[in-house]
Amino acid sequence: MIAGMFLDEETADVCFEVSTEVDSGDGDDAASSPLTFHAHRLILKKCAPMLASLFGSDGEEIAKSSINDIKPAIFRHMLQYVYGGSVAEGELNTHAKDIINAADKYSIVNLKLEAETAYVNSTIITMDNAIDNLLYADARNCAFLKEAVIDFLTENSEEATEKMSFADVPGHVMKDLLVAVSRREKGKQQERNQDGNNFTTMRVSELRMKLAEIGLDADGSREAMIEALRANDNQSAHNGKDDANAADDSL
Repeated sequence: MIAGMFLDEETADVCFEVSTEVDSGDGDDAASSPLTFHAHRLILKKCAPMLASLFGSDGEEIAKSSINDIKPAIFRHMLQYVYGGSVAEGELNTHAKDIINAADKYSIVNLKLEAETAYVNSTIITMDNAIDNLLYADARNCAFLKEAVIDFLTENSEEATEKMSFADVPGHVMKDLLVAVSRREKGKQQERNQDGNNFTTMRVSELRMKLAEIGLDADGSREAMIEALRANDNQSAHNGKDDANAADDSL
């Protein structure tokens, strides 16, 4: 039902005017003619609160909001996703970074994760692009992409040390690199045998799966995911003690 309301002007009560800056030819940037995307405040509040927040309080007239930092085609993909649609694999691969940027800005988490996966699967990490991808992944909290780059660096550590500069790499990213080295040396199976909840050495895909299983947000940095899982474990342990104490009191 929601999908059928996508861009339905008759029932819409809000409207996005989306344009991007274009080169006017004289050295100055000018805004392109905006494209309009009609939407519904109630759907946005439920599925995309940050988009809904661009509009004020309810009114009789259709509320409008201007967006000039996202390409209209990318915004359409994002809005259609909010209405229950999907983005074709080819479009995800072609426009992955633009979609990641837009979805990250407006907290369309699942779309961001899908675009990130598409980018990782369609991008060959090389010595030339590894650092740029690593810094981009860190800036956008793309933990899966960051892990892919770090895997490349650990597998090619000698060549990377000789050819690459790590001067611009933040300290917390270097910590992730050390974790990857440790995981590579020990072997994932051995780590699991030692501790089934050793979150520190788990891969991003494993962390996201565990978060999804308990209904927690799977977006964010590796550190944020680990902290959320540890907090959940601590809370579960605390609740278990309370249940045990209650059972003892009832005897």
